[in-house]
Amino acid sequence: MAKHAGRTPAEKAAILTAIPEWADAGAIGELVGLSERRIQQLTRSGVLETEAPPGRKARKYRTCQTVQKYIAHVRQKAQNDAEGAAELEELGLKKLRAEVELKESQGELHRLKTAIAVGKYVDTENAGRELAEFLRSFRQFALDMPARAVRSMPGQVDAVTAKAMERAMRAELEAMLSAFVDAVLELGNGAKAG
Repeated sequence: MAKHAGRTPAEKAAILTAIPEWADAGAIGELVGLSERRIQQLTRSGVLETEAPPGRKARKYRTCQTVQKYIAHVRQKAQNDAEGAAELEELGLKKLRAEVELKESQGELHRLKTAIAVGKYVDTENAGRELAEFLRSFRQFALDMPARAVRSMPGQVDAVTAKAMERAMRAELEAMLSAFVDAVLELGNGAKAG
């Protein structure tokens, strides 16, 4: 408890048993367990108020009202501290979640870099060039097939029929290859859009 020079133990006990309507800073300090100086600081900061009692010039505190204001101040401070602690805890949880997400994304990035390094993935530019080259080679190979098929049947069909067969097979292969290329392009555009 706060000490106040100049008060006897009997005066201190009287303050605690009989509550006067008006009290000075020392008496209020005795009631709430603070020093006189701290009560004066709370008054300067606007937490507590003094008034001039009727017929007197010296300012004093309304005892009950002042104690109630101090209790309300302490409750508000405790509530603010609790809200601040809850807010800090929430911010801490958000920070931890963000750190976990960062670590997961860093792990995923590392796995992708490793997969690229060992050749599981190729860059799209190289893959596109290689696919185009393959399709050109395959198209040429496929379009040469009708001529080879007709040459493998010498003497079995006449020249006009052989040429007609070759044209029909070539037209069929071109249609199939065109449909295949269109499907590949459509799949490629779908993959780029997604």
